[in-house]
Amino acid sequence: MSHATISQWENGKRVPHPDDVASMLAVIGVTGKRRGEILDLSRNAAQRNWLTTGVPGIAQQLEALLECERTATEVIECAPLLVPGLLQTADYARAIIGADATLSRAEIDARVELRIDRRKILTEDRDDRPPVDYTVFVGEWALRQRVGGSDVLAEQCRQLLKAAALPAITLQVVRIADGWHPGLQGPVVLYNFAEAPSIVHLEHHRSSAFLYDDPDVTAYKLAVPEIRRAAMDPDDSAAYITQMMSGLEKQE
Repeated sequence: MSHATISQWENGKRVPHPDDVASMLAVIGVTGKRRGEILDLSRNAAQRNWLTTGVPGIAQQLEALLECERTATEVIECAPLLVPGLLQTADYARAIIGADATLSRAEIDARVELRIDRRKILTEDRDDRPPVDYTVFVGEWALRQRVGGSDVLAEQCRQLLKAAALPAITLQVVRIADGWHPGLQGPVVLYNFAEAPSIVHLEHHRSSAFLYDDPDVTAYKLAVPEIRRAAMDPDDSAAYITQMMSGLEKQE
């Protein structure tokens, strides 16, 4: 194999054929399940938009998600139904993750810990990068759905107010109202980078999709101002969350 060919693979200028990948895996002794996963990636590597499904441990899509969070300069998220992962409390996250009957207690604890650890991108420097500029549109339904019960949701509201006070975070609530806006179509995250094209992430129950094609990403970028127009401003949003929290605390 020529050095030039390998260099082009490593730099993303050419996509290796699955037969070449299979040969290299044989030489370096990769077998079994890991070999199958890598060959699956090689068969779909030419597709710019790709779908990944969950596997035990840190799944492939989670690894990609963490890399996006580590390197993005700006993250814009729309979360119409649930509080987004970057802002969840441990109890709120546990109520969601713990509902998966396929996970052991240790796996649940590890996933909750990882989710909470992801918050660091909002408050700490990342490899000499400042905290990410995070804009989040939280649907009113997410503040009404009592995930984990009233006390858990009340604590989650307190956490949202603390997050909204951070300089790198803009939090806006999207009220339930008449009319349509793109935020009603489901959760979506837009990652913007300093020196790379933007990426869109769509998350589902057991899988997630990353979109790279310019027309797709542009469509989601154009949706952001429409969602912003449907949302309350940050001050009114904080007041609304405070009101919701007060009502929940009275019920505890």
